[in-house]
Amino acid sequence: MVYIIISNIGLAIMMIYIYFRYTHFRINSAKEIKELRAKSDSQSVELRNFDAKLLSSIKSYQDRVEALLIEIGKVRQEKEKEIELRSEIEKKFEILNQKNSDYEVVHNEITNAIMNIVNDTHETAKNLGKDLYDKITTNYKKESLENQKLMAKINQNVSEFVAKFNSSQLSSIQPYAPKKKDEVDFAELFLTTQSEVAKNAVIDALDLIKNKGLVLGKEFFTSQSFDESKSKFLLSEIAVVKNQTLYLLDFKATNHIFEYYANKSKDDKSADENFANKFKRYLVLLSNNKYYEIINSLLESLGLNYKSHKISIIVPSRSELRLLKELQFFDKAQQLGIDVKNIDEIEKIL
Repeated sequence: MVYIIISNIGLAIMMIYIYFRYTHFRINSAKEIKELRAKSDSQSVELRNFDAKLLSSIKSYQDRVEALLIEIGKVRQEKEKEIELRSEIEKKFEILNQKNSDYEVVHNEITNAIMNIVNDTHETAKNLGKDLYDKITTNYKKESLENQKLMAKINQNVSEFVAKFNSSQLSSIQPYAPKKKDEVDFAELFLTTQSEVAKNAVIDALDLIKNKGLVLGKEFFTSQSFDESKSKFLLSEIAVVKNQTLYLLDFKATNHIFEYYANKSKDDKSADENFANKFKRYLVLLSNNKYYEIINSLLESLGLNYKSHKISIIVPSRSELRLLKELQFFDKAQQLGIDVKNIDEIEKIL
């Protein structure tokens, strides 16, 4: 009997010991699982941050490559123009040399003829030959002088072209020199969209307007609505006349925004200052009466009637809108009476 009691007590003690060991293992396992989960979450956050930085870096490199391709295209066009000009100049040189050779041949023939006449009839031929020789010599000198002037003019044109080409090459590699704070160059009103993103944004906006049934040349206007001498005076990329209101849609802000993206990957502070200076001048130009007056005089020549006008800055997407709001240029534009919209919001005015 005692043996059975002792066995039961030992069994109970063993069960209690096993229970405590299981409880201790369970507590430690739960703690390790929590630590592993926290470590996994931190690694996931780090991976997401790394992906975001990688995408931003790839985008900046793509923008830089695009800018370099555009610059290479411009240089190639300038080289082609230079080659064409040199070819034309060489042709002119050949024509002038041929003319000079012809003049020399004619002069020699006439001189020989005069000498023969002088030998045949000394006195008469002498007087006649002298007058004729003087006249021909005078004409020859006159033609030579004109040829020299023409050659000088051609050389001057070549020098001017080469100087202009060299200055453009130098200006393309010089660092950006910001203008004074209050300095405004109204020639900037005539600048056009330069980046491919801005050009594509204009194309998307035109497709949206055409899908709404508006007619080019009657209800909306682009540079293609005018001849070459007048198209430069349409300072906005698109002008829409709707409900007695003229809407001027300007896309040039995209040039500054994507230049900012490219510069920001190099130097944050410099990129911010550069963008602030350029965008302030851009807003001053848009809010200046000259901007509207130039466009208005162009459209009035077509007999258009509208009672008011509204200027809108158009950017490709909402991300550019958020950037302008973060940099406080969205509010500044609103204070100047200028709307800032993305392409999808153009539909509201149509």
